Amino acid sequence: MHSMTAALAAYTPAPPDPGQEQQARWFADAWNWAAEHLPGGNFTIIGGILLLALLAHDKDKSGKKTDWKKADQAFVGAFKNLWSAITAVFKGLWSIVRFYGGYEMKGEAKSDAGFFKRGTRSTQAGTAGPAVPLGSVAFAPPVVSLTKPKSRRPSPWARHAATWVKTYQGWGASILDRGLRVVLWAVRWGHKTRRGYQNTARVVRAVYGAVAPVVGTLARALKSWHFWPYAARGLARLLLTVVAVGLALPAWRTLTVVVLVLLLVVAVAAAHRFKPAPPGDDAVYGPRLWVILREDLDLPEEEPRENWLLLPNSLGAPGARILIRLPWTFRGTQGEKDDVTNLLNSRLPGEWVGRYTFTGEHFSAVYTHKPPPKAPAPAPEPPGAVDIWDPKVQEILASLGPDEFYLGQDTFNQPIIQKMSDEQAHWALSVGSGGGKSAFLQWLAVQMLMKRGTIIGIDPKMVSLTPLIGIQGIHLYGNPQAPQDMRATLEWVVQVVNARNYEKKHKTRTEFAPLYVFLEECNQLADILKEEYTANKETGAPAGDPIWRDAVASTLRLGREVNVHIIAVFQDFKDTQFGGVSLVPLFPFKILGSYREQQWKRIMGASFPMPPIQKKAGRMVLVTDNGDVTRIQTPYAPWNPELTKDENQQEAYRLLTAYYKELRDEHGYSTEGLYVAPPAPSPEVAPALIRQLSRDTAPQGPNGGSEGGLSDETAGRGVTHQGGVTPGVTGQRDRLRLIPGQAAGGAPEDALAAPVLLTIAEIAREMQARGYDIEAGLIRQHKRRKESTGFPEGVATADGEKYTLGQLIAFYEKRGIEKREDSSAAAEGDAI
Repeated sequence: MHSMTAALAAYTPAPPDPGQEQQARWFADAWNWAAEHLPGGNFTIIGGILLLALLAHDKDKSGKKTDWKKADQAFVGAFKNLWSAITAVFKGLWSIVRFYGGYEMKGEAKSDAGFFKRGTRSTQAGTAGPAVPLGSVAFAPPVVSLTKPKSRRPSPWARHAATWVKTYQGWGASILDRGLRVVLWAVRWGHKTRRGYQNTARVVRAVYGAVAPVVGTLARALKSWHFWPYAARGLARLLLTVVAVGLALPAWRTLTVVVLVLLLVVAVAAAHRFKPAPPGDDAVYGPRLWVILREDLDLPEEEPRENWLLLPNSLGAPGARILIRLPWTFRGTQGEKDDVTNLLNSRLPGEWVGRYTFTGEHFSAVYTHKPPPKAPAPAPEPPGAVDIWDPKVQEILASLGPDEFYLGQDTFNQPIIQKMSDEQAHWALSVGSGGGKSAFLQWLAVQMLMKRGTIIGIDPKMVSLTPLIGIQGIHLYGNPQAPQDMRATLEWVVQVVNARNYEKKHKTRTEFAPLYVFLEECNQLADILKEEYTANKETGAPAGDPIWRDAVASTLRLGREVNVHIIAVFQDFKDTQFGGVSLVPLFPFKILGSYREQQWKRIMGASFPMPPIQKKAGRMVLVTDNGDVTRIQTPYAPWNPELTKDENQQEAYRLLTAYYKELRDEHGYSTEGLYVAPPAPSPEVAPALIRQLSRDTAPQGPNGGSEGGLSDETAGRGVTHQGGVTPGVTGQRDRLRLIPGQAAGGAPEDALAAPVLLTIAEIAREMQARGYDIEAGLIRQHKRRKESTGFPEGVATADGEKYTLGQLIAFYEKRGIEKREDSSAAAEGDAI
């Protein structure tokens, strides 16, 4: 017990010494006062104590003087090492903060991005000129038109990919090369079949279309790393750190891979959603154009493009405008303006025109799309049809004067009335097939009957004046087998003209009823008359047919004074075909329709502008020698769409014939001034081919049998000649020729039958009907030069030299003349 108490007593602290306690209190008060009044506070006091300690130990224990230089270096070195360690710790902590804060780890910032603000490219100070923004300069009014379409450029992705493939030289070049080889091999393999090629091409396009935008968008996003907000960069670095740690730790590796896949899906979706639009035309053309324009305007190199040149994002937009600010040194001469205009038109798509402004503080040029040339207003057209039964047409007819003719409606739907007198007393028509020439002649005949006129119709075509047959006071000559009737009629007309002029000269009669002469198909008529004249001309007679000089030309010159008029339809105005007489000047008034360009130039000459060609029935052009050209639509009977062409024509002929008879009965007719009746037409004889038809197959023909049937002789059955014992065939039956396929039993053609001999005019018409473009005049020229042309020899007959059709067809086919594709026009006979 005593020992335990002694032990506790040994560890009991002694009571404090009052003196020491007083000193401690004084030291604490002095320290606090010094820390409060000295600059630096406690650090100054500690530094002073350390300095005093160094001074107090001026000598070491050995009594030698202390080396203050080494001591100071050691102290400073220790202090520096301490400070470096502290600084390194703080730098490491600050680098971590900057790394995850998204800041640059070294170097200066490459953009003005903020923590939540996306950055833009920083510019050097002083590069922006003092010029006002270009967009504040006034724009010109837009022009909404383009003269040429915007050029089709390849996709930006394709252009960038092609440039990258051409210029890439990195380690992946070999991999890319092998990949392209695989793709090409796949394409060639798929090309073996059309379906495989299409599938391969479709797959390649689909893969490229899906991958290229995503890769391009991600590449541009990574390329613009320095423009990201700091928060986004820090988040990306944090995610990369987490991914690296997750992949490094086996326990987190699976979860990290799943998270990476999800992040990849999100990135692809975001790339598709936020992929940027392709660069506009301002970014594509602006920098390149600015290099040249800056030199042309003599501007310093440091001038920014934005203050001098402004291009729209789409040059092909309707209201696109190019704005150029001009320096004060730009004088604005035409040469300077042309240089700028040529530069823009040679470097930019489209055509541009500029408007320059030199008033105000800033000069400028605004370029807009060149407006296309104004399309000419559509020329007015005559009406599509004019019905001869229309009450307005009938009203116009009732108001016509003695020498006035209503021809049709013009382009303003106004009636065109032409006088058939004075210089326009004779009319020439040149109307192609299907142009309504026959209907027009029949329409003129309506008005001629209203004027109580006598009509003479010479029509080798035999169809144009058909409705006039049988009308009183109308004399038609349409039999090409009787050319002597046509010649006699022309001679009768000129005799009437001479007689009337004689009476007018001696004033026994000054007024005459009109006499109208239709000359249809004058070219064919000339061939017929020439053939007839050549066969019957006497020795010493002129080579050319004088009927055109003595009758036609004389009537054209003298007939207008005595109310005799010729309406002629020509195919060609060849003087050589009309006996050397120039007929063109004798027809100052011409009517053309359904013409061709060569036909217009041949008839009208090159000085007359040719109106547009219109292949439409009744659409014609009236031309006078003084240059007046009028387009009209002639009247004709409307067609019923429910009837066929032939039925409509028959109905029109029936109505016209009844109309002609009504007009003749209403207005009357007088033979006064004709002196004698026109020549009577010869009896019509059936053509040779019809006359030679077998009566076995055509009992209803011209040589048909009697009512009681065919006799043995005409039927060709055996008939015993007188004194003979063997039934035979009569001589009359022996002269009949069978046409192949027409015999009752389909008997073949008799190979021993004699060929049919025809005149040149008949052969020309037959060849034209078969589709050959040939005329009788051309055949005669070849005949006259038979030594050089090899023209075949004919057969001499009592009516002159004749030929077979096959003989001349073979001759001209050997010379290269072939059938036309559409021979129906030749069969109908082209008018003029």
